[in-house]
Amino acid sequence: MRAAFPDEAIVFFAARTHLVELKKQVCASLAESISWLEILPPDRKLTYFRRLFCEIKMIRRLLGTFPQDSRGHLLFTSVCSSTVVALKLATRAKFEGIRTQVILHGGLSGVIGKRYRHPIRRFQEMRTALTLFGNNNIQYLTLEESIRDALLNHVPALSGKIEELDHPLPPNESGSTTNDLTTPIRFGFLGLANQLKGFPVFVQLAKEMQAKYQDQAEFHALGRLPADENITTGMSALKTKPGVMRMSRAAFIQGIKPLHFIVFPHQPGHYELSPSGTLLDAIAWEKPLIARRIPIFESVFKKYGDIGYLFDSDRELRDIVQQIVQKVDKSHYHRQVFNVRKARAARTSEALAASYREICRKSESAVRRDHTAS
Repeated sequence: MRAAFPDEAIVFFAARTHLVELKKQVCASLAESISWLEILPPDRKLTYFRRLFCEIKMIRRLLGTFPQDSRGHLLFTSVCSSTVVALKLATRAKFEGIRTQVILHGGLSGVIGKRYRHPIRRFQEMRTALTLFGNNNIQYLTLEESIRDALLNHVPALSGKIEELDHPLPPNESGSTTNDLTTPIRFGFLGLANQLKGFPVFVQLAKEMQAKYQDQAEFHALGRLPADENITTGMSALKTKPGVMRMSRAAFIQGIKPLHFIVFPHQPGHYELSPSGTLLDAIAWEKPLIARRIPIFESVFKKYGDIGYLFDSDRELRDIVQQIVQKVDKSHYHRQVFNVRKARAARTSEALAASYREICRKSESAVRRDHTAS
């Protein structure tokens, strides 16, 4: 936002701990150009309707901080279904000039697949929130093209109300850490080591490759084991094992730097409507991908070219890793790294500023159309 609108006033409201961590992600000059104000968001443990009433009050207070007759933007970086309903209820009576933008960053249960039959549970779904009361003055943003396409496919009523902005990279985390492709070739798994992200597939891959190639390949899992899953069989094949405690960000980054490839054996379905933070980590640190052929990864390959390998089955994953270890094709690897570097350059805040300005222009045009229609 700052890169897109360098002369506009920007105020960021969040819980204190959120503000502290976010300030660490930006440079001093950027932090100084933003007003940081602490608020107390509703407790996530509240029931849906108690949370809804708290959010209505909070949103009205936030809208009250705009000068009278303001034409500014109110942007939510993430929302629950209750937040969307609260926003619609809070803005129905007044504040027509405020353009509201909502980033759909997870929390999209009920949009795809079976819906609840019980009317109260059904009311609480995100699909209901997105269609209830219309969407005048609201513009939705997704952080990957594939997520926007999936939402439009399942909720056609959002046509003309939803835009895509590539997920920007953290401004203080990225750099050229290109490693020459020499043995041992290091394959990494990033993030929460659970079934949905395909961690058991990665462990089985490591077990088979270690038995076959020994010191020619290494497998590193940087992240945390969930408390509710028991995945221990074959872990001895991992050079780096996930811990039970959350890694520090500094240790996580130090672990990424020596890797050659990042493996994404994600299970189909879950990531159809969810962006991947570990995908951003791979791009930020110039690591080619070995990823399951699901929309979120197909989309980035289509956009940036040869940035690694896509696979359809666990067997094809093993074949790809074997080919990499057997051939050690340095020139191909460096071409892949070069393409990942181009992807990184395309996802900086400066590179995305023009796209965001255009999204805001569309929002303003939509507001004028809505007012004319009403």
